Amino acid sequence: MRKTGIALLAAATCGTFILSGCGKGTAASADSATPATAASNSFDKAAASHEIVAADSAFVRAMMARNVDSLMPYYDQSVVSMSEGGKAVKGIGDVRAAYTQAVKGDPGALTFESGGVNFSDDGTMAWDYGTYASTTKDAKGKAIKTSGSFLNVWKRVGGHYRIVAEINNSDGAK
Repeated sequence: MRKTGIALLAAATCGTFILSGCGKGTAASADSATPATAASNSFDKAAASHEIVAADSAFVRAMMARNVDSLMPYYDQSVVSMSEGGKAVKGIGDVRAAYTQAVKGDPGALTFESGGVNFSDDGTMAWDYGTYASTTKDAKGKAIKTSGSFLNVWKRVGGHYRIVAEINNSDGAK
């Protein structure tokens, strides 16, 4: 994604584009406060990590294709998106509007590298982070390279992870 998220939005707004171990639960013992039924639901970290990294990759492809409709399924309705300058964009409608504006420019070349995916103990929440790099052209055709880092917070909703918060930091254009 992510890798995705607001990293793309922030950079796009500025005229440039910014943008896994299997864990099984242990069975509850007689002296455990965990009900046996809860322990039988195992959480597959490897599969969940793969889902999130794949979502980040698909997000980048959708951004490069300027397809806002393909970006929105990665967001929860209550998303909060933070970009350079610290202004929060709240809710799916405002995020959609921001990306609609952002994709009007040329996305150029956009890459990301995942730094990792982490999960809450029960797997209902996750966060991933990494770096991004982008090369676009200014109005005169001169290449502008931008890089930075991102952090996405994901929540498991309806069997899939959705971004509930995202933030990025640009290292600046070069």
